[in-house]
Amino acid sequence: MSDYSKQKVYLTDINREPNTGGRKQARIELRLLKEACSLKIEPDVLPKEENVAPDTNLFCVTAYCTADNYDLKNLYKYLKKNSLCSKVSMYFGECLYTRMSFGGEGDEGLDCFFYEYGVVVCWGMDANQESMIVKLVSKHEENPYEASDIEVESFKYGITENPFIMNDIIYLNSENHFSKMVVSIAIAQSVKLDYFENLVDNTIEDVKEFPEEMEREGKVSKNRREILKMIGKLHRLRFNLNLGSNILDEPEFVWDYPAFSPLYETCKRYLDIKHRADLLNRRCDVINGILEILSENTNRSNVEKFEVVLIMIVLGNVLLIILLMALMYYIRLKW
Repeated sequence: MSDYSKQKVYLTDINREPNTGGRKQARIELRLLKEACSLKIEPDVLPKEENVAPDTNLFCVTAYCTADNYDLKNLYKYLKKNSLCSKVSMYFGECLYTRMSFGGEGDEGLDCFFYEYGVVVCWGMDANQESMIVKLVSKHEENPYEASDIEVESFKYGITENPFIMNDIIYLNSENHFSKMVVSIAIAQSVKLDYFENLVDNTIEDVKEFPEEMEREGKVSKNRREILKMIGKLHRLRFNLNLGSNILDEPEFVWDYPAFSPLYETCKRYLDIKHRADLLNRRCDVINGILEILSENTNRSNVEKFEVVLIMIVLGNVLLIILLMALMYYIRLKW
């Protein structure tokens, strides 16, 4: 695999190697086998399909999923006062754009896009500059993730006449930040899905032994309270994926500027956003079905135990009455 497809990012406050589980790594490798996808950036230009990477300088594009949400309003106010930000703009309340200037040469392409569902996408920065951005946004996170849970996706980008995406390299026809923002939306959705996929994988690890345990023992070691907590965790995940955020919705920017829709749809298709989201929901359905059966079984077991206790109480009362009657009969005989 070529160097640019590696997902290694060196940051002081994040693990040296971000989460690249088997499924994620396999998906990255499959992307590298795809044909070039032309990117239609301007409505009056029809990009030609390229099969050979053009000879152009390549720069980093890195996305970090660091929290459930960002407080974009307060982050906007903070960045407006920050001397590192030469330009700050908010788009439809869902994306915050800033042009960064770290005082070095070649700062004209250093763009950052912050999305309300806890993802930041950095363009043209080195590892140290990205680390500064991650630390900067940490002050405005809601439900921040542990360093080990932070998801990272890395790409490269360059400028060429006919834009396309291939081998995780994004070729644009200019440094226009609107084009970068649309591409960043798809990348941000992808890295957020990485986080949800990791949560589902962890849940699968928790429940995969239950069917075998039921078959072997006729019961599971978890009590109903623990199972209900797992069901609640699963429903919270599905709510955040489908309702609690807009990561699967068409962005307002693309809705208002349909000329960018082909660019967004191409990136979304390249990153398999829809397929992965559908698969994630189906896996949640399967897990939920297993947990519901276990919950009903545990509840039935509790009812059976209650019935046994109730029967024992009734039998005890009957025996007590019999003893009392026998005692009374004995006393009468004595008198």
